[in-house]
Amino acid sequence: MLSRVLEVNVIKKDWRKVDLRFAFVYPNVYRVGMSSFATQLLYFLLNSREDVLCERCFLPYQRRVSPSSLESGRGLREFDVVGFSLQFETDYINVVDMLRRSNVPVHSKDRSEKDPLIIAGGPCAWENPEPIGDFIDFFVIGDAEAVIDKLIDLFLEIRNPRENLEAFADIKGIYVPSLGKRRVKRAQIRNLDDCPHPIAEVVPQVDENSPFAPVFGKSFLLEVVRGCNRGCRFCLIGFQNKPMRARSIEVLKHLIDKGPKFSRVNKVSLIGSTISDHPDFESLCWYIVDNGFEISVPSLRVDGFSESIAEALAKGGQKTVTFAPEAGTYKLRKAVKKPFTEDQILSAIITAKKYGIKHIKLYFVVGLPGEDKKDLQSIIDLIRKIINSGCAPSELHVSFTPFIPKPHTPFQWLAQLPLKELNERLKFLVKNLKKLGLNYVDYLDPKWAKIQAALSLGDRMLGKIIEYVAKHSGSLGAWRRAQKTFNISLTDYSDRAKNFEEELPWSHIDVGVSTNFLFKEYERSLEENGK
Repeated sequence: MLSRVLEVNVIKKDWRKVDLRFAFVYPNVYRVGMSSFATQLLYFLLNSREDVLCERCFLPYQRRVSPSSLESGRGLREFDVVGFSLQFETDYINVVDMLRRSNVPVHSKDRSEKDPLIIAGGPCAWENPEPIGDFIDFFVIGDAEAVIDKLIDLFLEIRNPRENLEAFADIKGIYVPSLGKRRVKRAQIRNLDDCPHPIAEVVPQVDENSPFAPVFGKSFLLEVVRGCNRGCRFCLIGFQNKPMRARSIEVLKHLIDKGPKFSRVNKVSLIGSTISDHPDFESLCWYIVDNGFEISVPSLRVDGFSESIAEALAKGGQKTVTFAPEAGTYKLRKAVKKPFTEDQILSAIITAKKYGIKHIKLYFVVGLPGEDKKDLQSIIDLIRKIINSGCAPSELHVSFTPFIPKPHTPFQWLAQLPLKELNERLKFLVKNLKKLGLNYVDYLDPKWAKIQAALSLGDRMLGKIIEYVAKHSGSLGAWRRAQKTFNISLTDYSDRAKNFEEELPWSHIDVGVSTNFLFKEYERSLEENGK
């Protein structure tokens, strides 16, 4: 089915005229994978080399279909290297499933020199590679631009790469699980302006309602910043990818002048975890819309949302603006480094409505350390004030995510709330918000939050469960049966607090931050505020 999707800027090379054949695999469906900047970037970086061929592969929509590349229809076994982009922990199941369906031995130890080298990168690889360590030959820990050419050159230099994995371990940022837990330091690029950015991006020529339409629609993905300096205590990106690096406004303007034209689109989607912290964010938004392009932005901070920005977004066709207050009370928001006042939140919503933005999404985290009933009630009170103040947009959408402890953050030692408690808190919120007449309320099922937490915090033992679930459809039922089969409980990972002296599964992954003192600071903050 995917072979019939018309795309622009597809690169098809002659297999006979390259030295290395690389399959870039996004272990989810096409729509999700083509919404990721990582897909565009790696496809561009690898194909920019004359000696390398890179083709894309996504999770087939039909479970019984073997994965194959879009460009030539070849299976994964026909490539020299298969590289997975790990953006979400739950995609680990798809990694194993795609290997199995491709007749590639699932375990690294079972592969021969006839099998492709299986590598993985992305934020989940940096986070904690151990749960899928038995399935991956080596992980890339850090920025792709800092590593990719060294990897390829070494691969082409070594006669039998699989028998010489230790040679790859000598490259900064490469972790080879089969060699044991060696300390690996993140490879990092210092200046985004020095990094190439794809201009002629691959864009599917489909209707916006098509199942193959990217999340942002047909648009040019523009990476504005990478990393974050805010240090929100629960946020993985804010700690594993410090410091924030921003492309200069001059480079961004050049990309805007070229990218939409060569990508044949009329929309620019800004990419970055904290784009409103870019020193020229307002000027950037106006440059886009003043040149006649539509604009799309991710979640914005309420303390950086001005009338000028709202006007530019509205002029650029942005229909929805997302803010993430995270918690109901100022005390808890301040403790997690989201020190927004209630007035700032209301002001941002009023400003958005003033300039014609009719849809607002608000994101909250439920079960944050130190959260009590007052914090939950304050979320309801805040929504009531928005509704009663007359500043409510045409559509107000409130979304909840259970707190998930993440490696490398100050909360990595903490336990997740028990499933029963999470369910009760979410039930209380949803019930009371519905009473206010709010129709758009959703949340991540706490059962899936438990799975995410275990995959984030787990060790190599979880590989057994991942492999079982991959064979049995990936459903919640499969997760329950897997735990019984191997006598391993996910809550042993998600619901257990750790101490500072404990060796954590990811302790050998060095992302360049120390978080012990930050957690103690958080505890002091809660004590000072009476939590």
